[in-house]
Amino acid sequence: MKKYDYLIIGAGSAGCNMAYRFKKNGKKVAIVDNEGIAKGASGAAGAFLSPLPGKENLYNTFVNNSLEFSLNFYEKLSPESIKKNGVLRVTNDNFSDDKLQTNNIKNRYISTDELQKISENFTKIDGYFYENAAILDPLKVCTKLIEGCDFYNKDIKELFHDGNCYNLEDIKADSIVLAQGAIKSLVSIPYIKISPIFGVKIDVKTTTKIPFNIHKSISISTNKNDETVAIGATKERHDTTEMECLTTCDKCSFNPNSQQEQVETLLSLADELIKLDNLEVVNIYKGARATIKSYFPVIGKVIDYEKSIKKYPSIQNGTKIPPQMLEYFPNLYIINALGSRGFVVAPLLAKLLCEEILESKKIPKELSSEKLFYKMARSKICISTVL
Repeated sequence: MKKYDYLIIGAGSAGCNMAYRFKKNGKKVAIVDNEGIAKGASGAAGAFLSPLPGKENLYNTFVNNSLEFSLNFYEKLSPESIKKNGVLRVTNDNFSDDKLQTNNIKNRYISTDELQKISENFTKIDGYFYENAAILDPLKVCTKLIEGCDFYNKDIKELFHDGNCYNLEDIKADSIVLAQGAIKSLVSIPYIKISPIFGVKIDVKTTTKIPFNIHKSISISTNKNDETVAIGATKERHDTTEMECLTTCDKCSFNPNSQQEQVETLLSLADELIKLDNLEVVNIYKGARATIKSYFPVIGKVIDYEKSIKKYPSIQNGTKIPPQMLEYFPNLYIINALGSRGFVVAPLLAKLLCEEILESKKIPKELSSEKLFYKMARSKICISTVL
């Protein structure tokens, strides 16, 4: 039986970045996933690294700071896995001309005529070009991140702590990090309400040369190093009051649309932006991306909600109980709800969580699991949920 300092459950962008951080700090690390490396949401992700335009606020500031960090990080980690050609943002219902143009992110307007000169395959669109954008190869990046770590392709059904460490069949670990995304958590964390958002991506071959990534209601990549082009979109939000993610999207009966309909929709939307000549679909990916209502990801220690409320019932009346007095699951941490920007935010989140674990540095409030705990505990709706 092997013993590790840290066992990470989930081998997507979040889990693999955590593995990298611990390994870099000299820890013995294992990562486990029942589907494999960069499957599920991370495999289905277009892995587009793009800025979030708009009037400056706490969320887009976090995303854009994460983008700058991740671009530098991935270029050093695996330069062959990243292609930094920029992105053309085309206006849609969520992003008007004013929102795309008027922000502190460097950009320039490209007219329809100018785009036609760049490539005759562009349709009659215009947009705003942001230089600081790229696309990744998810599998190559995640594989590189976990070099030197042991990987187990297995399904962990429950966590068992024997008083000294976690004992999971043939694996022992002092600490565990949950990086499961939309899959049902291995412990009860009612204050983190995950909303799975279904995403689909296709890789296509085309003789059309695409000079940069394009984003409107879907994303189209520039021609990648393997000569394919990625086309991806977030399709629909699942309602967690009605269902939970228990498996991967390709095995889930929730989504009623056929695979062919999903592909045809992506190709139709792509055709509204640029004509793709001699088109061949070579790969189809599906995945449920994990989000929460605030859109912010969540990282930190995992609080035992039931035990904490039982110990301090006055929390529900607004009594301020310091975080260090709460009840926590032993040596259990979480990194989750990365949404559709998993590869953008994961490197910075992993760094922050690793620093909290190894150096006791405080996690920014908007990202902390403690913030969500207090919000739920003080909600009148939840007063009797665990008593």
